[in-house]
Amino acid sequence: MRPQSFLAGIALVAFANATVAQQANSSGEPKLATTRHQISVNGTVLKYTARVGLIPILNNDAGDVHGHFGFVSYTLDRAQGQPPRPVVFVWNGGPGANSTTVHFVGFGPRRLRSSDDPAHPPATPVPVELYDNDATWLDFADLVFVDPVGTGFSRPTKPEYAAEFLNTLGDLASTAEFIRLYLTRFDLLNTPVFLAGESYGTWRASGAAEALEKKGIRVAGVILISGGVQMGKVSPDAIRTALFVASRTATAFYHKKLAPELMRDEKATLDEARKWAMTEYAPAWDRRDSLSDADREKTALQLARYTGVDPSAIDRKTLMMSSPQFTSTLLRDRNLTLGRYDMRITQPAGGGRGGAGAAGNAEPVTRGSVMMSYIRNDLGFKTDLTYQGIENGYAPTGAGGRGAAAQWVWNQGTTTMSSAEASATRAGAASVGSGDGPPGGSQPWLRRAMDLDPRITVFVAAGLYDSLNSCADNDYLVSVLEPQFARNFTVGCYGGGHMMYDTKPARFALHRDVAAYVKKTAEAFWK
Repeated sequence: MRPQSFLAGIALVAFANATVAQQANSSGEPKLATTRHQISVNGTVLKYTARVGLIPILNNDAGDVHGHFGFVSYTLDRAQGQPPRPVVFVWNGGPGANSTTVHFVGFGPRRLRSSDDPAHPPATPVPVELYDNDATWLDFADLVFVDPVGTGFSRPTKPEYAAEFLNTLGDLASTAEFIRLYLTRFDLLNTPVFLAGESYGTWRASGAAEALEKKGIRVAGVILISGGVQMGKVSPDAIRTALFVASRTATAFYHKKLAPELMRDEKATLDEARKWAMTEYAPAWDRRDSLSDADREKTALQLARYTGVDPSAIDRKTLMMSSPQFTSTLLRDRNLTLGRYDMRITQPAGGGRGGAGAAGNAEPVTRGSVMMSYIRNDLGFKTDLTYQGIENGYAPTGAGGRGAAAQWVWNQGTTTMSSAEASATRAGAASVGSGDGPPGGSQPWLRRAMDLDPRITVFVAAGLYDSLNSCADNDYLVSVLEPQFARNFTVGCYGGGHMMYDTKPARFALHRDVAAYVKKTAEAFWK
């Protein structure tokens, strides 16, 4: 899951018509800030309204406020009489991550300037500044970037209420309630609604879709980025293990670690590796305990050939490598390890977890302070609250300092575990595939939502070089779904990592595909 350490930064920019209007409210949250802006995208001027605020989450029985959800929204101007535009609610994962990455590196109207290829940062530091995002999703949908309770400006109103939100089921329920309140407050109930989440955020999107459908609020589509497919079904262990070979082959090709005959044609090599993985490796792995010594050796040598590692690194008993083993092994001869979130990125072995993405070369404090200036000044949100994940506020001695991730309880499955217990469980378990994921796996939230409303469509995106996800596994999972579900899925694979949008070609390809998906789904919504 994506840690909070990756924080995009924002530079101060003078916006046209950025007059701040503030609205008071009676529920205790800071005032809503409303500003007017415009950007130029590919020669087209987009004029829009930005809003920043907090929406209270009330106890339904007593009516008292238990927490606040923070948001930044962008609504494009439209002529009188035009139908409402699609609205996409977007968040990051973690759990415990704020929305800065999807907002300021991914899809917002203003983007943090970065290198076009995070694996090859420029020799000189990238300026910490914003520019008009020519791949913003605002050109095809209105956007709401969401910070759930425990992230950003969002807080429980009392410490004892934190436990209500900092668990899987509470997170899903409170997110759905925030969306209901937002749609009601801004008169958007008859609007094509899309839920978009990254990493753990795909769980939030899937679970919130089910919860909203149960509330009678129609969800047009769900966008799942770097988190798999939450339909309940998962690939058998042998298939999942085998399908991770494809991304490792791509990574080995990128780092020029394959045999000469496999370095001639990348597509042909990837096709060959995927075919071998499904037709030979998966069956062999499934019966690995009964393989002859000759077959075991043959499988190990082929696995090493397609993943670029030294054959001695393949365990002859398990006949596999977890993602951490692969990322620490492929370039061991160069004393380098691969990034966890983008395996194109390298760092000296023993240097900790790498591959956070397009952070640039600027100091994190600078990025954070510029970001807060943008939100507080350019967007006009005047509050003394600290933005969690970027700023550190006061906490009584011995009574605070733990972030949302440290307090998280995984209660979606048959057992309830704290974050620490979940980590211990993962550390002691046999690793299959990526070897990284919460205990119990996701529930079939999305399947249940689609049972309630068969019109829901789903877009699934993954990065080819992400060590935690598999483009090939996404393809497989959709291929084995029942036809009534499978026909509503669109799957995309992009030449990037976990945050594939930090790489310029992948960012534009993702924009193109999501725009087409949203347009098609929104048109069907009105029929």
